[in-house]
Amino acid sequence: MVRGARARRAGGSPGLATRAVVAAAMLAAAMLGAGAPSAARAQSTSGAVAITGPAGNPIREGNPRFVLSTSGFLPAELPLQLTLQLSTRADFSAPLLVDTTVTGSSATIIVPRLLPERIQLWWRARARTAQGALSVSDAQGPRTTPSWLTLIAPNGLNGTTVDTKRPTFLWTSAAVLPPLAPWAYHLFITRSADGYPVFNATLSDTVYTIPIELESNTSYRWYVVARLATGDSTRTNSFESFVILDPASPIATNLFQSFPNPFPNERVATTCIWFDLARQAEVRLDVLDIRGNRVAGILPGRGLGPIFPPGRYGRAAVGSDSGCDDRLTWDGRDDAGRFVPSGVYLIRFRGDGVTISRKVLFKGRD
Repeated sequence: MVRGARARRAGGSPGLATRAVVAAAMLAAAMLGAGAPSAARAQSTSGAVAITGPAGNPIREGNPRFVLSTSGFLPAELPLQLTLQLSTRADFSAPLLVDTTVTGSSATIIVPRLLPERIQLWWRARARTAQGALSVSDAQGPRTTPSWLTLIAPNGLNGTTVDTKRPTFLWTSAAVLPPLAPWAYHLFITRSADGYPVFNATLSDTVYTIPIELESNTSYRWYVVARLATGDSTRTNSFESFVILDPASPIATNLFQSFPNPFPNERVATTCIWFDLARQAEVRLDVLDIRGNRVAGILPGRGLGPIFPPGRYGRAAVGSDSGCDDRLTWDGRDDAGRFVPSGVYLIRFRGDGVTISRKVLFKGRD
């Protein structure tokens, strides 16, 4: 009896152990079976996503349009989540400029705000299936975003001479797509000498001829403010002044303030010198240091003088964007051709019985 009982106990224990092992194996297999397809779906998909962005470099639009398209996705993988991503970095590390997601197998997405101007930009598209599988397009870039506003004319780097008292102003702006469009422009004209406003207008176009006459031989500056309905705005000033050339003889002899002042700057290496002469006279034009010592002689010389007829001197020819006669400029060198130290200098005019001096700040050369 004892041996039989032992035999039954010995025979029962292996059965229980076997059933436990089998149950555990089945549970593990069930868990693995439930998880494995999800992992596989998250890593692979039969489809691809592509993106078409704006052409050109820099691009024209401040809020460009992108077209996302897909191919090869199975019906079971739909619907797709399509994402447009814009970044200033090729690796699309955060923060992203744009990270917009829509549902569908294709999409056209217009950036809903004005992108920062003159920055490098990359873009790509992502498509995620209903099961979580991800497809990513190739990144495109770098492209440069456009300037929001650029003044064209009259806008010479060293000033501009025009021959009409009613000048035409021209500028351009980054193209904008709905719902941002259109731009509203505000044109302002001021006197260079004191900043006094002489004219302003609110416009919808980028070319405008003013309806009033400006004064001849007076230096003016201009700027434009552009605004969108979203509240985005930008302002751009003219590089230098413009002046309306009157061919008639001036009524007074005068030396104008040279420009740019200070100089040089990133655009211009010299300062322009303008003077008017009411009567024929011998003219001397010199550069002095602040103590009154001569640094450089400008006139007579450079093929000009010493006797000058009545007229206006230093201006460029009508239609030129240089702003001045290259013979009546100073680049910061002394008579020996050496650059002088940075500091304040005097440009002295003597002629027609008058002596006039104007200060100019030379910033030096590296």
